Amino acid sequence: MKTTTVKNLYTTCEIIHADSRQALKAFEGQVDLIVTSPPYADARHKHYDSVHPDEFADWFMTFHEPFWNALKPTGSLVINIKDKVVDGVRHRYVWRTLEALADKGWFAIDDYIWHKTNPMPGYWPNRLRDGWEYCFHLAKSKKPYFNADAVRQPIGDWVDSRLKNLGKNDLSRHNSVNNSGFGRNISSWVDKKTVLPTNVLSLAVVGKNKGHPAVFPVDLPLFFIKLLCPEGGLVVDPFGGSGTTGLAALTLGVRSVLIDNNADYVQEAIKRLQGGGAVVYHNGAPL
Repeated sequence: MKTTTVKNLYTTCEIIHADSRQALKAFEGQVDLIVTSPPYADARHKHYDSVHPDEFADWFMTFHEPFWNALKPTGSLVINIKDKVVDGVRHRYVWRTLEALADKGWFAIDDYIWHKTNPMPGYWPNRLRDGWEYCFHLAKSKKPYFNADAVRQPIGDWVDSRLKNLGKNDLSRHNSVNNSGFGRNISSWVDKKTVLPTNVLSLAVVGKNKGHPAVFPVDLPLFFIKLLCPEGGLVVDPFGGSGTTGLAALTLGVRSVLIDNNADYVQEAIKRLQGGGAVVYHNGAPL
């Protein structure tokens, strides 16, 4: 196991070349957030042995105990993953994996969708372009650390015109005309400047290869770090890849650890973080 430390003015990122099932033992009970995109089934040659979809759930469950033990009681696990098409149909290894995690005690807090604003073009005889991926929020308790205010968005210009002249039906909860039981109170928007975002994250696909076959955008882990990691907390990506999670954490001044069993990916992560203005240290001295 080899560790490289990357620093900027605000915090550090440790990059560890190892199997995360072993490396995480050094962080038991210390981690606030694990945010990661594991190898998709049968997708990355020689990366964790390129697991077949039929075997993926059993393989991923070998990470359950290291993840569980590393997290604090208020900690969260966010998994960005996508189904694989096998023989022309969707293989549901993702759902089997989530059910297996639930059986082990993980709570499924919410399902997020990463809406890709620029999906790759293509043609398939029985399906359309892939324009989204899952992001599953799991936790050890039903009430993990959750700071919704950290991801609030501007409410938008629509309120200026819509709330300018409120009618009588806008001053109290107004039920829908078809008596469905759903209603709204427009006046509750008065004087509000921000609003909570939805659980659909619209982000562009990374256009340039970062020395890794599946790079997610920095804004993806950035969002979840803001939402699920407290100030002074620790973020871990056990499938560190090209270092995107570390780059997001350094940007926010949050301590992070990246772990990957592929030496080439580790080197790419180091170079990428260094290119972002961080300094790489070896044996306590900057390189």
